[in-house]
Amino acid sequence: MEFTWTASTERELDAQGSKLQVLEYSAAPMESPVNGYHQPLSRPGRWRQLAVHVTGQPGSAVLEPGALQYLRGDLDIQAVNAGGGSGLGGFLRGAVTAAATGEGLYKTAYKGSGILYTEPTRLHLLLGELRGESLIVDDGAFVACVGDVQVGRHINHGFAQAVGSGEGRVQPKLTGSGLFALKSPVPPEEFQVLELNNETLKVDGNLVVAYTDGLEFKVERSARGLLGSGKTGEGFVQAYRGTGRVWLAPTLPLHLS
Repeated sequence: MEFTWTASTERELDAQGSKLQVLEYSAAPMESPVNGYHQPLSRPGRWRQLAVHVTGQPGSAVLEPGALQYLRGDLDIQAVNAGGGSGLGGFLRGAVTAAATGEGLYKTAYKGSGILYTEPTRLHLLLGELRGESLIVDDGAFVACVGDVQVGRHINHGFAQAVGSGEGRVQPKLTGSGLFALKSPVPPEEFQVLELNNETLKVDGNLVVAYTDGLEFKVERSARGLLGSGKTGEGFVQAYRGTGRVWLAPTLPLHLS
C-alpha cells in the first residue's frame, strides 16, 4: 500500500528573536478502503524534521555536519572547529575523533537571515533554552543551536578517573544565550528537567542527555550499576552535585527493550 506524508507542527520554542520548530510527518493511505470489508492497516512510523529560524543583524545558527537538508533565505555557510574526542556509552554514539589525536570536529555555522531544515529522522527532538550558561551534551545528541551560542568541547574525566584510564570522554559544550535542539529515542514529554539546588543526584544507568556545567560530575562505584563486573559484581553510578539543571530520561530502557 502507498502512503502520502502530511506535515504538522509538533512543537516549537522561541526566545530572544530565535525560533526552533519541530515538524512531524505522519502517513495516510492513498487508497480508500473497500466498502463492506475490514482493512487492517499498519502505518509507517512518524518522521520529524527541525526548522531553525535564523534572524538578527545578522543571526547565527550551528548545525551538526550532514544535518542540513535545505535552506531558504540569505545565509552564509562556514565550518566551525568545535574540537572533538571519543565517547563511551551515550544515547547515540557520535562520529567524533579520539582525544589523543588532536583532530578537530567541525560543525557547520550559518549567518544571516532565513530558515534551515534538517534531514528527517525517526528520533524525537528535544528543544531547550540556554540562559547565559553552558550545557554539556551527550555524544551524538546535538542537532542544532541558534542565537548567541558557541559550540565547543568538554573533556569529561569522570569515567576515566573511575577506571584508571588516562583519556577522558569528550562531549559537545554549548555556551551562551539561545535555543538548542537534541535528538533522542525518548519523547520530550517523558524527560524530567531536574533543577538541583546545592543537591546530589545519582543515576544508575546512562539516562542523562545533558546537564549544565555548574554541576560537578563524577562516576562512582556502586554495588550495581552501569558497567557491572563479572568477578566482583561492582559497577558505577553517575553523580551530579551542586546547583544546575539535568535533562533525565527515566523511560529510556523501555524504548530500547
